[in-house]
This record gives sequence, structure tokens and C-alpha cells, in this order.
Amino acid sequence: MSDYEAVKKRKLRKRKIQKAITSILLIIVFILWGIYALLQSDFFNLKDVVILENNTLKQEDVFQISKLGMGRNILKYNLGEIKENVEAHPYIKEAYVERKLPGKITIKVKERSEYAIMAYMGSYLYIDQEGVVLGVKDNGLTQQIPLITGAKFNTLKVGEKADLVNTEDVIKVLKLLEAANLSEMMDTISEINISESANFRLITFDGIEVQLGKAENPAYLMLALKEVLVNLYTINRRDVIIDMRYEGHITVKDRNI
Repeated sequence: MSDYEAVKKRKLRKRKIQKAITSILLIIVFILWGIYALLQSDFFNLKDVVILENNTLKQEDVFQISKLGMGRNILKYNLGEIKENVEAHPYIKEAYVERKLPGKITIKVKERSEYAIMAYMGSYLYIDQEGVVLGVKDNGLTQQIPLITGAKFNTLKVGEKADLVNTEDVIKVLKLLEAANLSEMMDTISEINISESANFRLITFDGIEVQLGKAENPAYLMLALKEVLVNLYTINRRDVIIDMRYEGHITVKDRNI
């Protein structure tokens, strides 16, 4: 092969490579343009928001706090920000946000439940099982949720645990309520007063007063109390004080003694 033919062959190969590169670049540009046009169209606009596992909050409430807007491009939303928005609500413990193309976002929530009420300066704080303040209401009378009195507050903020002087006593009473729930005693308890750390006082909805001492063994206290109350109800005796301050030794005396 002559030098001329070799040069000509190299030029032809170079032209083919250049044409191939140009073709690839044109295809890439066309694909990118197509993607851009698709993203700018209403194909990926948010058309549906699905709220899952909400019991206390209404779906419209969760939608509102998520700060989602229908009709906006679904790919422009930051799922982390949506999660933070939803979890900012005191009744929501966790939120799971998922994007489902082309136009749906699902929000699954894990809610906090009202577990007890704490008296506070003429108002009532509704708290969950972890002691997080869910809200402040004027009404604290309910047949389902026990009232905790005697808590001493430093500061409080809705959505967070209250800053308490007697934090350890509140932790004890929450464990006591957990034991009551397990032993099916929650509906019996009207109030637990923790003004005296050495002697918690429980009041039933029948008006029976129960002295619990330091409430060191909540499971024993609730199971034993359940048995004592069954015996008292059997003989229709209610105007009494039950002394359970000493484990293994329970006394019942009439209130007028």
C-alpha cells in the first residue's frame, strides 16, 4: 500500500469516527430534549396524595401539614422536607414518604396516642406513652384517660417532653399506667397523684383511694389491686382506702376510720 492510500484510509476512518460521534451526540441531545420536554409537561404533575394509617388525624390535616400542592411536578419535591413537615405535628411520631411515578405521593404515618392527662395551671396537658405533650386543652374530664396530678413543671412545649422538677416520679407513673394497661386496669383509674414521692395515691372512678407508696413494682401493684377490687365489688364495698405501701401486705379500711 502506497503512502497516499494509507493517508486516504486514515482520513476515511477519521470521518467515520467523527460521523459516529456526531450521531451519538445528536441522539443524546434528542434524548435529553425529550426528557426535558416530558418533565415540563403535566405527565409528572402531582395528581394524587395517599395518606395511610392515620387514625387520630384526618387525611386533609396530614395533607395540609405536608405542604404538598397538587399540580406541581412530582420530581421537584424533596421527600425529606415532606417527612420533616409531617413529623413536626405533635400527634405524628414518624412519617414515611414515597414517590410513585408518574403522579402519586404516599405518606404513611405512625401516630402518637393520648395516654394520660396532666393538670397544669388550670389547663390539661394530653401526653403520649413517652410523656410527649400532644396538646393543651381546657377539658380534662374523660372516662378513658387517667389524670396525673402533682407534676411540677419548669417549662413545656407542645410536641416535646415537658421539663419537670419531678421527672422520675412522672416516669414511674407512666410505667404504672403501662402495667395497668397490660392488666386491663386503665378504665378503672381516674387519677394518680404524685405530690408525695414517697406515697403515690390512686383514685378509681368509684372513688376508692389506693395508697401505692413509691410504686416500685408496678406489675405487682396493678395485678394485686385488680384482685382486691374484684373482691370489694363482689361484696359491694366501695367507700374504702386500700393501703398497698408495703409489698405483700395489703390492708383495706373504711374511709371514716
